[in-house]
Amino acid sequence: MKGFILSAFVIIFGFSTLNAKELKLKSGNVDLRNQSSLSATKLGLDASTETPKYFVVQFNKVTEAAKNKLASQGIELLQYLPDDAFIARGDYQKAMALTSQDSNIYAVHPYQADWKLDEEFFTMSVLDQNNDQILNIRTLPKTSVDKVAQQVSQIPQVRILSAEGRTLIVKTNKLRALELSKVDGVEFIETQPQIEFFDFKIFGDGERAGEPDDLGHPTTGYESGTKIMNFDAAWRRGFTGQNQIVAMADTGLDTGVLSNLHPDLHDVLEGESVALFGNGWADYQGHGTHVTGSVISRGNMSNGLIKGGAFNAGYFPQGMWSTMFNNIMVPKDLSTMFQSAYNKGARIHTNSWGATGKFGAYDNMAASVDAFMWDHPDFLILFAAGNSGVDANKDGVIDYGSVSFPGTAKNCLTVGASENMMTAGGRQKSCDQMRNGDKNWGVAPIKGDFISNNPNGIACFSSRGPTKDQRIKPEIVSPGTNIVSLHDRFEEANKDVSVWLWGKYDDNYSWAGGTSMATPLTAGAAAVTREFLQKKGFQTPSAALMKAMLIHHATDIFPGQFGTGQGQEIPTTRPNNVEGYGRTNMDAVTKDQSLKIIDEVAGIGTGESFDVRVPMNKKKKKTTTKFVATLVYTDAPAAASASKTLINDLDLVVVAPDGKIFTSNDHTNNSEIVEIPVSTGTYAVSVKGNNVPQGKNGKQPFALVIGTVD
Repeated sequence: MKGFILSAFVIIFGFSTLNAKELKLKSGNVDLRNQSSLSATKLGLDASTETPKYFVVQFNKVTEAAKNKLASQGIELLQYLPDDAFIARGDYQKAMALTSQDSNIYAVHPYQADWKLDEEFFTMSVLDQNNDQILNIRTLPKTSVDKVAQQVSQIPQVRILSAEGRTLIVKTNKLRALELSKVDGVEFIETQPQIEFFDFKIFGDGERAGEPDDLGHPTTGYESGTKIMNFDAAWRRGFTGQNQIVAMADTGLDTGVLSNLHPDLHDVLEGESVALFGNGWADYQGHGTHVTGSVISRGNMSNGLIKGGAFNAGYFPQGMWSTMFNNIMVPKDLSTMFQSAYNKGARIHTNSWGATGKFGAYDNMAASVDAFMWDHPDFLILFAAGNSGVDANKDGVIDYGSVSFPGTAKNCLTVGASENMMTAGGRQKSCDQMRNGDKNWGVAPIKGDFISNNPNGIACFSSRGPTKDQRIKPEIVSPGTNIVSLHDRFEEANKDVSVWLWGKYDDNYSWAGGTSMATPLTAGAAAVTREFLQKKGFQTPSAALMKAMLIHHATDIFPGQFGTGQGQEIPTTRPNNVEGYGRTNMDAVTKDQSLKIIDEVAGIGTGESFDVRVPMNKKKKKTTTKFVATLVYTDAPAAASASKTLINDLDLVVVAPDGKIFTSNDHTNNSEIVEIPVSTGTYAVSVKGNNVPQGKNGKQPFALVIGTVD
């Protein structure tokens, strides 16, 4: 009898269960038709009795016609939420009326206060809920941050520190965040993250940078890290970063005076300070100068030995060092910093910093990165993956899930650190000899691995993916151990911070390591790639195309430095969450073996397909082993409140000459690759619009690179 009653309930009320559609939120998945689950929030916040100004409209299927119908009713769709929903603004009653008039509208519901809060607020204890915190509030698109600030100012015990762009910074306690979440126009609230530079802190207790472990200066050509990346081949072909401008946000650059910079520097634009209480763009710490050298150093003081990857590129430094706080101070709104660099002509922006907690999270800063790249599709932003790789479970393999944000953004190129090849000079330590080595890397084969003895290895400290929503990060790796680059010569540098990083090479250069070092090397590679594309006729190549070229031509270093079996470092062939798509290879990028390079600006919509046929004669290239197609697209920014970040879903499909169909079947990442054995005949390559709910005029632009691998 009990089973019969349950079956009858499903028949009568089946629309709420059998056809249920969920919102995927960080606060939990929600069915908007299930009123019992919506009546009480997780935090006991009282539901507002007022007609909401902001609400969620969820469709059975998002179409341009459906969106236009809402627009005709004066309802604005502001921010996409998975699946098939938008945070909207307008006449709530009109939206509700449409639920009975339009079968494509699944549900309409107020944008609840608890949906706006990060997971940390659901687990706060009585011990920390009353402690003052710095909170980062992201406002909804097309919403005045000043109007939100005005509402926030009415809440007791909340002090507004800044309001800029879509970011409001306040000081209050965590408990007060519950009141802040009720404010109209707020999209998401989180605690302000702790930010640090990603030069790896190699020293143990009592150690300090100074002379390296090996006082000799071996001249092998590997010092700068560029040799492993095959920059030599690109330079011989004339690709040196000419007519490119790279921007950097870091501790600053050398003296901060154009007329008195390191002799290796050239074509540097007048920099700026973007830090709170910053004092010019001089480098008080040394990190920014070292990073800069890996991009543009000409090696004047080393007879050309220690050069940056794009040594003929221009450079725009942005200093984030605060002399008042003696630390990094990230701008309140990243879009302001990026826009300044963009206005200077930079189309590549390198960042060797990030958050030290909440690994894998897609936060307000990551959303800001994606938003800027969505609005500026020719601007490639790079972030370091972080240095939080450890073997906490003592199984001899570095644990997953340690990548730092904002490197968790979808559209940026996130960089991990592979090993340089320096067996003398610098810091010649095995992993267990480094700071906290026994704790973090105390089990073989990691334990006894020296940190720069195998270019097919990944630095033990390099952060691994995936992100919390299972996206692949990092996407690429470059050398990041025992890298020699420029030493900061600013005489008034802060004496409490070592400016020699991993140690002195000579008076002009120092050693260092970390994903901080791998990232600017990759930024140099991006500049050279952009130059290459321009010379092929792509005058304003998209960031997606630059990224596609780099990951398409990357060298797969599977299985890593320890071989297969117990302790295997890289679990599968690319892509994976250790090496991403592989190690940067500028010989392959500039060799021009691509069969097709497509920068599709118009894009495709839901249900549409972009098709290209590629003939292949295997006999012409006897060494070719694989046919490779790579798809990359700059996706619309996700809501920081969402637990799934991919919005527009394009699929890559390859039909081989024998009719076999290959696809990555990936509905999580905005980059995909298909690699299959080469055979003679014609390949049919298709990019299909599986779902494009938030395109540009209903379309999703993309980049597609098709080629072969030797």
